[in-house]
Amino acid sequence: MRLFSTIWIPALGFVLGFGLIYRFLPTGVPYVVSDYLFLAVLVGMDSIVGGIRAGIQHNFRAELFASGFLLNSAITISLVLLGVYTGLNDLYLAAVVFLGGRIFLNFSVIRRHWFERPSSRADS
Repeated sequence: MRLFSTIWIPALGFVLGFGLIYRFLPTGVPYVVSDYLFLAVLVGMDSIVGGIRAGIQHNFRAELFASGFLLNSAITISLVLLGVYTGLNDLYLAAVVFLGGRIFLNFSVIRRHWFERPSSRADS
């Protein structure tokens, strides 16, 4: 049961963050920062799904989760800002594709774990 509660703490923080944004910005996010907020959401989803994967594989560490979220956010936003300032707006697309690929990869590992788990119980 401890694994379950540890895994869902980041997801709860993610949902609470959305609630706070909805509460304090009821008219929505300004268009100027919407791309960056979308990237922050993608980085958050990548971190959460990666944390769930690490929890399932029994190697979740909170300090790695937090530092990964912060550093991945900083690197992603810096890369996109660099693209905006140099006129290479496609760097935004590269970040979206990369983060989306990692999310799908982590989901496939999680799915594989959940579908293979009952069959391993039957064998023992």
